[in-house]
Amino acid sequence: MAGPRDYQVEGLVIRDAVVGERDRVVVLFSRDEGKLSFIARGARRPGSSLGPCVQRLTRGRFQCVRRRSLDLITQAVTVESYARLKADLWPMSCALYLAELVDSSTVEGAANRRLYDLLVQAMDTIDQGGGNDMLLRFFELRLLEQLGFCPSLRRCVACNAVLQPVANSLSARQGGAMCPACTPFCEDALPLSVDALKVLRFYLANDMDMSCRARLSAQLAAEVEEHLRRFLDSILQKELKSRAWLSRLRAEALLTGNREEPTIARRPELEQD
Repeated sequence: MAGPRDYQVEGLVIRDAVVGERDRVVVLFSRDEGKLSFIARGARRPGSSLGPCVQRLTRGRFQCVRRRSLDLITQAVTVESYARLKADLWPMSCALYLAELVDSSTVEGAANRRLYDLLVQAMDTIDQGGGNDMLLRFFELRLLEQLGFCPSLRRCVACNAVLQPVANSLSARQGGAMCPACTPFCEDALPLSVDALKVLRFYLANDMDMSCRARLSAQLAAEVEEHLRRFLDSILQKELKSRAWLSRLRAEALLTGNREEPTIARRPELEQD
């Protein structure tokens, strides 16, 4: 990234790592430059004013100095600390999953303002108590859209026929839905119910707030999640630690996105009022 030696960046900390006794490597997803890596010297020192600003899942404005190696963060101001979501395990786990998704699917220096805005909106929603499964599925599909891998959901990707309201299939390898006639010729195509197709189209046609209000049965939610997982896996080619952690939270029924409910396992349907 060429330019003046001193510059300012606005972004969200999506990853960090300890370096030595006092320093920290910070990876931002920035508003204007995409993913960027920095060194924050002295950030781990007790009483450092820089430390709180470079914590993971913190959004801020960062004053930086260009160097031959990693650029240096010299000053920072917190725009949003997301203290509420960090105080609750389930919301924080959801936020970490979205941050890892963005980190794993982007490269350094590739600007994507729409993806940045999507990430910030999702973090704001989770911080306000909206960290439910509908939000995660909405974000996954919209992430695929921003990266240019949005599944084709209107026509068969094999024969280009308009999809009818019958049981079709979805292929991550082919990049979208397939009609019943073409399904037998694709090895990785999995059944796609009429309702699941409607949900995916609904996410693409509506905003985050509307999508988070959708009510799905547990079976339908699981089907949508599996289809999106297969698409993401085909692109990322890696296992996400945060996703495995979310699955563990569900399996052990530790907590729920709705604090009034005792466990995720006891929820008959996924709902956000």
